[in-house]
Order: sequence, then C-alpha cells, then structure tokens
Amino acid sequence: MKVLRTIETFLPYICGPTNQAFQISNRLEERGIHSPVYTTYSDVDPDLAPHENFEQVSVFRFRHQFKVMRYSMSMGMLPHFNSFDILHSHNYRNFQTDSSFFLLS
Repeated sequence: MKVLRTIETFLPYICGPTNQAFQISNRLEERGIHSPVYTTYSDVDPDLAPHENFEQVSVFRFRHQFKVMRYSMSMGMLPHFNSFDILHSHNYRNFQTDSSFFLLS
C-alpha cells in the first residue's frame, strides 16, 4: 500500500500540521507502508533540495507557479497523485487539498 501525504509546507519549517504529517508518515514507514510527503517551497529556503529524507520519510518539494497568501499552486505534483492508493491532504483551503478533491473524486 502507498499513502501520499500532501501539505503546503514541510520540514525544516516547524508547525503543528507539519509535525503531524511527519509523525504519521514516519510511523507508517516503520510499519512497511510507503508514505512520502509532497510539499512546496512555501515558508522554506528555495535552495533546499527537491528531494530529501527526514528519518524514514521521503519528502518531495515542488516549485509553485503562483502563490496568493498561503495558497501555493504547484502543478508539478498533480501527475503523481494517481500513483498512490490513498491521498491524505493536510490542512484545508490549499491547492493540494483542492486539487486532490477535484481530480480524484
């Protein structure tokens, strides 16, 4: 089983939803369930690597093409959504949650 987790910002930026996404993915990985995180460069250094690992969690960062406040449109991640059994979007009112709802419904 593969569980994709999306969130508009991720480590090294620390906030409640980021920590929650990390903890869930890390614990799923410990149980043999692949659970990468797809995120954007919102609130983090734009020079960070597009792929890195935090403990057992693979993190993929996508550049956003357009941003209004915290709404970061990151079209590059959309083609990957269908490669997973479950898509868990963290937070609401963000591009990742909206696009998963409309594309996968």
